Amino acid sequence: MSRINISLCELIFKEYYGEEVSKVGTFVLKNSGSNINAISKQTDVEIKQVKKILCSLIQQNIVKFSQSRPGLISYKASPDVVMCRLRFPRYIHIAKTLYGDAAELLVEELLLQGQANLDSIVSKTTKKLNDSIISSGAAIPEINSNVIKEKVLTLVKARLIRRCEEVIRDDDDKATSITTPSDPETLFVLPSHNDFEPVSGAKRSAEDQEQQSAKRVKLEEGSVEGAPPSRPTAPGRSPWMVNVHQFHHHLRDQALVAAVARVLDQQASEVMRAMLRLSQTRSDPTAEYSHEVCFSEIFNAIPKDKGISKKMLDQYLRCLADHCYSFITRTGDSGGGMFIVNYFKATKAICTSHIETIILERFGSRALRMFKVIIAKKHVEQKQVEEQAMLPPKEAKELLYKMFAENYVTLTELSRTPDHAPARTIYLFNVNLIQVTRMVLEKCYKALINVMIRREKVISENKRLLDKQDRVEAIVASLEADSSEEQREEIQAMVTPSERSQLEKVARASRTLEQSEIHLDETVLLLETFLKYTLKPPPPKLHIN
Repeated sequence: MSRINISLCELIFKEYYGEEVSKVGTFVLKNSGSNINAISKQTDVEIKQVKKILCSLIQQNIVKFSQSRPGLISYKASPDVVMCRLRFPRYIHIAKTLYGDAAELLVEELLLQGQANLDSIVSKTTKKLNDSIISSGAAIPEINSNVIKEKVLTLVKARLIRRCEEVIRDDDDKATSITTPSDPETLFVLPSHNDFEPVSGAKRSAEDQEQQSAKRVKLEEGSVEGAPPSRPTAPGRSPWMVNVHQFHHHLRDQALVAAVARVLDQQASEVMRAMLRLSQTRSDPTAEYSHEVCFSEIFNAIPKDKGISKKMLDQYLRCLADHCYSFITRTGDSGGGMFIVNYFKATKAICTSHIETIILERFGSRALRMFKVIIAKKHVEQKQVEEQAMLPPKEAKELLYKMFAENYVTLTELSRTPDHAPARTIYLFNVNLIQVTRMVLEKCYKALINVMIRREKVISENKRLLDKQDRVEAIVASLEADSSEEQREEIQAMVTPSERSQLEKVARASRTLEQSEIHLDETVLLLETFLKYTLKPPPPKLHIN
């Protein structure tokens, strides 16, 4: 957890949750294992408000707590969970694309609440869908809650939502820690009929609770939105949450499919998509390889309208295995051939491609040729780099040492004698991909900070004009349908042509900055995925008697 990463998390806290939450959340990030008194003292926030903020952050799955010693609860937070806040729109879009509007609303409701009981989100989703049907005036019968319950089961089977971890309580029924079950599969046990039943003794119904804002969750003095629901949880029932890790795997798969489409063609990407879809629920999400799938399964999984015959499929599989950075690997010949998706090699190739793009933009195409030579040869001398890249010695040396000065290329010394004399030392250039990836990741964090600050500045500088536009649009929208066109035009004329021109500039700037933020977050996710595959802890040693 670097300083820039913490600064980015602080900015996310401030934008989505408010100033006081930013103070408390950032302090917990920096000082893992702090207690309430220490948090209140160091942040100058009242203990009562600190408790409310911590409850809200626990509800949003950002903060975890445990009992460090009897009577003392310590709190910690993870920056990865805070970063997920930027990806909420992408999670919702994935749910809508895969499973429809009901799944979209279910995932959106769970993301806003953080944790919720199934009866609450089912009733809210049913109400939203029926309200949209009524407002649209379509001749469609109202949706029954049983349809939404079936959609919940589908999302659980797809591992997009799961149960929350168990809360450990002491003899006085006070929560002391959150524990992860020894068997992770228990989190994906399908909900029973009891999980959908309303909780008895509820203080208020789901319809009476205030709707949270989809864009911001503000925590003001004395009132905390997003705090844990006041309704008691029935014995043996656990709240549910969105499984962001599974959504990250979907985003990773989308990146792999897009990479195959760029390297080969669109039909090859359909083959890759079919393999990923087949291995989605069979494979361990953290494994470097997918589960084996046979040729006939892949062929049956490809939509028939794509026009891919068995002969074409065999050719595409060979290309993916031999000429597409070994995205897939052939492991056997049964069933027409057994294949696996090599997640590690695929993410490594995409990560390397991002770094090569940076080299091209910063140092030019000739430096990129040298960089590719060093990656391919692993350890090469300066003269070999010049020869392989076909560049003049003076220019090659200048570009090489520019990349070395900015840590894109590293140098290894191999001395022929113990005195390490320069004349008798071999200097080999190489690329430490893990080190370069970390450096690029830090640059992406800094770029995200700059984009978010710039976007906030653009909006704040034009806040008066944006508020005026909102008021005019609200007045126009409130006019009855039988109002005259002249009356509408008169109200719209309150915004002058120069103001409209300025509003268009603000809208273009905001769209550009938002797109930049999305692309940067995509790069961050891929770089983090590659580092997780590379820096996995070693397997435990076997003790042989």
